Amino acid sequence: MSDTSVSLRAPASTTTPAARAQRPRGRLGPRWAMIPGLVVLAALSIYPALYSIYISLFRWNLQDPTNRPFVGLRNYASLLTDASFWHALQVTAVFVVCSVALEFVLAFGLALVFFRGLPGEKLMRGLILLPMLCAPVVMGLLAKFTLDPSFGIVNQILGAVGIPHVDFLGSTSLALPTIIAIDVWQWTPFLFLIFLAGMQGLPEEVIEASKLDGASWPRIVWHQFFPLLRYPILVGLALRLIDTFRVYDVIFMTTRGGPVDATSTMSWQIYDVGFRSFNLSYAAAFSWLLLIIVLVCVSAMIRRIVNHESGA
Repeated sequence: MSDTSVSLRAPASTTTPAARAQRPRGRLGPRWAMIPGLVVLAALSIYPALYSIYISLFRWNLQDPTNRPFVGLRNYASLLTDASFWHALQVTAVFVVCSVALEFVLAFGLALVFFRGLPGEKLMRGLILLPMLCAPVVMGLLAKFTLDPSFGIVNQILGAVGIPHVDFLGSTSLALPTIIAIDVWQWTPFLFLIFLAGMQGLPEEVIEASKLDGASWPRIVWHQFFPLLRYPILVGLALRLIDTFRVYDVIFMTTRGGPVDATSTMSWQIYDVGFRSFNLSYAAAFSWLLLIIVLVCVSAMIRRIVNHESGA
């Protein structure tokens, strides 16, 4: 019996002090493996960001690349007094608020419908997700041909029912709503997936208890779904808020900021200033002001939701 116990304990004593001394070195392996990724991240993200701050402090136009006088924060001050900046900020605010609000309402409504069950649910879910699978450039090109006033299928349908052709992308009053509709069509499925996944993870006991208490479905949604889905809603809205602020692809493929700057968002203005006017320093300052605005908006939304939860 004693022999057996000795033989069973023998493997524990096979570790030598030299082997123990070598263990901490082995733990450095994963850290060394991260170095190539960190180098690539620094080269592709951190260095360009720092360099953009640097060039925003100069007056640098590619039409005269050798003349780069240091101007400090003068580019930022000029932006704050530039009418085109405030116009782009206004267009961007309208686009962001309308797009995110419509996507939230439609995605939450669709998630509720699919959560309660629907015939042919898998097929319909696949059809809903199709727009999200297209690249924004492809979506913009598709919208341009679909909405063309001469041969677009939308105007062909309108003409068949006696409605005159409409220039959706060439009208100053319709261009921005059309871009908003394109964005809603493409990215509502993204929020739909997040909300549906959150609903399917809700505890069934809470919902059944509310039904037994006689609560109607709208009251269950308001008093149970929204509080329990606070964090999925927060994540989805934050991601969409960031993404809508930097919209560029669809505008490039459809309106090019027109007509008459009706769809000239901040992202488009940065492209226009930097790659059409070749004013790199001004575009860099424009980019950092956009980043500050995005950070302020996202932080305010997160703080409001978190404070509401702590106050409740």
